[in-house]
Amino acid sequence: MTGGQNSLNSNHERRLTVTCRHIDKLLAEMESAMNVSSSKLAFPQYVPDLTADQQRGIEDYITRIRAQLLHVLDALGIDRPGADIPVSRSLHAHLTFIGIAAEEMKAQYMRGYGEIPAAGAIELNKVAGELQGLVQQLNEYLVRETPGNPGNSLAISDHKSSQRNQGSVERDLTNCEAPDRNRREIPEKDVDSGQNHAAERNKTAC
Repeated sequence: MTGGQNSLNSNHERRLTVTCRHIDKLLAEMESAMNVSSSKLAFPQYVPDLTADQQRGIEDYITRIRAQLLHVLDALGIDRPGADIPVSRSLHAHLTFIGIAAEEMKAQYMRGYGEIPAAGAIELNKVAGELQGLVQQLNEYLVRETPGNPGNSLAISDHKSSQRNQGSVERDLTNCEAPDRNRREIPEKDVDSGQNHAAERNKTAC
């Protein structure tokens, strides 16, 4: 309802709805933290230090807070927001961010934190590439298992980008495996300025 019983305008109602949904999400994060002992996290952040009775008490309060959130909207005559994001689309989006994070594990991005030996650069590119490969496999699985889903266009675009990145990875590995060749001096009389720039890029590939 807009501009009805509550005398609030649509902007007020939207703000209240967003705030209630944000609080609900924070409550979900609290629940996730309490259940860390049964989670499948590779790197858990929280140390379980609550007794079973304490956890039950907290969960009871969370349930009551959620009920109050619903009451806030109902009392003001504001429609409760419904779910509007397909799970598969959310998974595709998360995989995109995971792929970006994996890409930034490569030597060319890590060099800003200090020099990386050639052997270390090769290993970084290798493990990052393996991680990207697994992420891409999951993306392709989602595309196969959820045909016609709107998120698939994003996954297909990511696949093409991944193929381009793979070619770049292979070139980086080649450059890292032969650092001496890349660092040879190239006389200016033998190459034009454009080729010199390319040679300089190869020098820092590792």
